[in-house]
Amino acid sequence: MPPDAHTLAERLRRDYESFSPAQQALARYLVDHIAELPLLSAHEVAHAAHCSPATVVRFAQALGYSGYPELQRTVRAAQRPALPPRRAGQLGLFTGREGIESLFAADHLALDDALARIGQEGIAPIAAALAGRSPIVIAGEGHARPIIALIEERIERAGRPVVVIENLSPRFIARLKSLERNAAVLAVAVGRETAVADAALQSARALGIPAVSLVDSSLSPIARAAQTLVVPTDERGGGAPGLVAFVAVAQALSDAMAPPATPRALSAAPGAAAAA
Repeated sequence: MPPDAHTLAERLRRDYESFSPAQQALARYLVDHIAELPLLSAHEVAHAAHCSPATVVRFAQALGYSGYPELQRTVRAAQRPALPPRRAGQLGLFTGREGIESLFAADHLALDDALARIGQEGIAPIAAALAGRSPIVIAGEGHARPIIALIEERIERAGRPVVVIENLSPRFIARLKSLERNAAVLAVAVGRETAVADAALQSARALGIPAVSLVDSSLSPIARAAQTLVVPTDERGGGAPGLVAFVAVAQALSDAMAPPATPRALSAAPGAAAAA
């Protein structure tokens, strides 16, 4: 008997290690987007999870469903009667005939959507753990590299020093072993590329300094190793997993970590300025 909607995520987590790499990528997407499945075709799920539509169908069958449509119906039956309709052009999918204004509007819509899904309750603990720490050590590899570059630029713009750990060469390992007592670690992991992030988290634990992580799925092994924010995957695919949402996270973190504005000094008595 196929699992109902309430036990599907539990089964995917329980059996995760036995899945193939393609099935693991798909399992991560299903767990983090289960409420959206009734709105997504097998092709859309495959594109977002970076696998083939045939993998989506076969995986649904391996779970005990007759196919992906039955999995969708099972999830839909467990949801509220009304699902929110899709918004045209959500996350920047516009045709070439539309102007630059529409593209900018799509970007704003995508960022607003990502921030709404993450929520301040997700950002606040991460920002609080990094508050007052220097430097911020950002660690990750592979698909996390462009995301790290983005976060690095935003945090440095907020006036905070940043150290980037991008591989496990002797130079970077030595840097991890000599972290400053006032440092904090921000580990970023996408998919199965977790070695660098994990090494940074282990160093933070050994030295007793704060460590947080950003991951693309609650099934990531990094998600179980530190205070974690799961960054939602872009709903319409395209680019690195969760890139639009990671942009939103980087902006929110830089805003939260920016030093407060210095109040301007009060001038002399009003009459003095007038007299001058």
